[in-house]
Amino acid sequence: MKLDVITFLIFLISYIIFPFKGVAQENSTDPFEIYTQDKDNKILIVPFESKMYASSIDKEIAVANNMQYIEVKEAIKKSVSEQILLSLSQKTPAVSLAHHQDSANKMLNYIYNSIGFKYDLVKTKDTVETQPSKKELIKDKLNKFVNQIQAEIPSEKKEYDRGTIHQGEILTSNHYADRFMNVVINNPNLLSDLQLNYQTNYFIFVNEFHIGRSYRKKDDYYKSYRKLNVHYTVLNKKGKEVDAGVAETEMPADIHNLNKIEKIYLSQLAEDLCAFVPDPVLEKNTVKKEAEDSKKAKSQRKVIQGLISE
Repeated sequence: MKLDVITFLIFLISYIIFPFKGVAQENSTDPFEIYTQDKDNKILIVPFESKMYASSIDKEIAVANNMQYIEVKEAIKKSVSEQILLSLSQKTPAVSLAHHQDSANKMLNYIYNSIGFKYDLVKTKDTVETQPSKKELIKDKLNKFVNQIQAEIPSEKKEYDRGTIHQGEILTSNHYADRFMNVVINNPNLLSDLQLNYQTNYFIFVNEFHIGRSYRKKDDYYKSYRKLNVHYTVLNKKGKEVDAGVAETEMPADIHNLNKIEKIYLSQLAEDLCAFVPDPVLEKNTVKKEAEDSKKAKSQRKVIQGLISE
C-alpha cells in the first residue's frame, strides 16, 4: 500500500513539472508574430458558399442595378471578399479565392466538401483571452489528473440544456445566448493543401452572410433599417482558431445601390472582421519617409491648386 502511494506521488510530481515547460513555451507564443512586415506570410480568404447566403432585398438590388436576380448573390459574395482584402491590405498580404484566377469552381468545391458548420457561442470583441499563470496551469493539471484516476468521470455538459416547462413557458439556461455559424474542418489535409497551393499561413472562412428584413427603431420610428452580418472563422495553418464570431452593421432600408452597399456597409463589416490583425510594426526610417512623402504631397497639391486658381 505504501509503495502505491509513493508511486502515485512520484507520478503526480512528474506529471505536473515536466510537461509544464513545454506548455509555458507554447502559451507564450504570440499568434500574430508573423504580422511584422513579413511578406512571406499571407492570409487566404475563403468566400461563403451559396447555400449560406440569405437576403431579403435581392429583387430590389437587381432592379436598382440593372442586374439579373441570380447575379446579385455572386456580386455580393465577391464584394464581401474584396472589402476584406482591402481591409487587410494595409496590414498584411492576402489572397482572395473569390478573385484568384486559379480558384475556379474546382478548388472552392474541394473546400466546401471538406468543411462543415456548427453553431457556437458568439465571442465578443472585448473578450480577451489571457494566458494562465503558472499556478493556474499546475492547478488545472492536478484537476485533470484527479479526474482521470476517478472510477467514473462525470459526463460533459451538453451544448444545449434540455428545457423545463414552468407555468406554460419553456425555460432553458442558454436558449437566448447569441450564437454564430462556425466552421468545422472535416478534411485533415485541407489547410495543408491550401497552404501549399497559395503559400498562406492563416485562413479566413466567410461562413455565412445575411441581409435582414427592415425594421424601425423606437427612437427613429419614421425611418427603416436593415441589419447586415457576416459569420466568420479565422484559423492558423495548424487549424487553431485565432478569431471567430459575427461582424454586424446597420444600413437604411431604402438603400439598394450595390456600389453604395459595398463601399460603405460591407466595408464596415470587413473592418470589424479584420480587427483581429494588429497594425504592422514599422521601422523608424519607414515612418520618417512616409511623413516626408506626405509633406511633399501636400506641398504639391498647394502648387497645383495655386496654378488652377490663377
